[in-house]
Amino acid sequence: METRTATVVFEALTSDVRLSIFRLLVKYAPNGLVAGEIARMLDIPKTNLSFHLKAIVYSGLAAMAREGRNTRYKANISLMREIVTYLTAECCSGKPEQLRECQTENGIAPEFSSACRENEKHNLEEIVMSASDKDRSSEKVRETVRAGYAAIATGQRSGCCSNSSCCSSPRSGHVDPSRLAASVGYDAESLARIPDGANMGLSCGNPVAVAALREGQIVLDLGSGGGFDAFQAGEKVKASGRVIGVDMTTEMIAKARKNIEQYQQRAGLDNVEFRLGEIEHLPVSDSSVDVVLSNCVINLSPDKPQVWREIFRVLKPGGKVSVSDLALLRQLPDGVHEMASALVGCVAGAVLVEETRAMLENAGFTSIVLTPKPDYTRNMQEWDDPLYKEIAEKLPENEEMADYVVSLNIEAVKKQ
Repeated sequence: METRTATVVFEALTSDVRLSIFRLLVKYAPNGLVAGEIARMLDIPKTNLSFHLKAIVYSGLAAMAREGRNTRYKANISLMREIVTYLTAECCSGKPEQLRECQTENGIAPEFSSACRENEKHNLEEIVMSASDKDRSSEKVRETVRAGYAAIATGQRSGCCSNSSCCSSPRSGHVDPSRLAASVGYDAESLARIPDGANMGLSCGNPVAVAALREGQIVLDLGSGGGFDAFQAGEKVKASGRVIGVDMTTEMIAKARKNIEQYQQRAGLDNVEFRLGEIEHLPVSDSSVDVVLSNCVINLSPDKPQVWREIFRVLKPGGKVSVSDLALLRQLPDGVHEMASALVGCVAGAVLVEETRAMLENAGFTSIVLTPKPDYTRNMQEWDDPLYKEIAEKLPENEEMADYVVSLNIEAVKKQ
């Protein structure tokens, strides 16, 4: 095998997602899997999956063939064996007496051979049909959130909480994103410098300020939307730094990328990019990021523990988290979780503060600091936000939203 071929193969497998896909194809060799089966088994959005499958096919590690309306992918076992041979060709050559042991007892090839024997049968239908109700519910949540935020990005909706806005004025009734941003700690100078339309009133805190970003850092913004926090972070890390925004909504990604030109003109920097992807499966390499930001997004995820594991994976040792999110001081009354508008407005997906701490600890984080901010919720009530008004009507007498829901500053570190 030529070194160039090996290089292409190894580059294709540098992504965790592509490695998982290829391992799955090896598992189901020689018959392979259709794209829909891979998407369901690994819980990968079809748009992301298509990108990764193209990279795997281009490397030669898999072949594709049309089957009616589907496309089937099969692992290239012969190329995989060539790779193994290439890697082990000089195994133990420095110690001839160990060569035989290396080739037999500890050889790698037999493992691959057994992994793809034709007599290993798997009932794909049974695997798909045995998916839990939780998995189906999770996908429904994602689609609800995706549709809601796509509508916000295209102007069909004017805010994150309802058909009105998170920040509509009780007098004027129109959206005022700047007012909301100012109330959670963004200064007027920063707001004036970001691209027009990047602030859509989707914040519940100011993670950029809490993070105390420094020049040269690599920053990842989860659920980046129109680029509101990403562009502000870009100015703080300057030309030697980099900001990566990730959002699962194509409409938001398009809006953010359109805003880049204006950011470059105003800030004189070219250090912000946006990638399509889900926060449960980040399109980012291991241990490559200094700081992870997120603003009122993680509470929307149906699999929050996976989100925190992904954040831990992409952070460098010593890297830190600065997140603003909605959280619960105590459980919401029955009925609120079933409100679709509450889900898109970040409330129904919120979990208890101590649940958040447990998820962070289980993911491996240390130096965890959780700071509840009830003023955010009180402001929403004072502004007569329709969603918060609707939820408040469901609360017991003499109780307010801030007794249940708060904005939560989340800080944590990946230990070195």
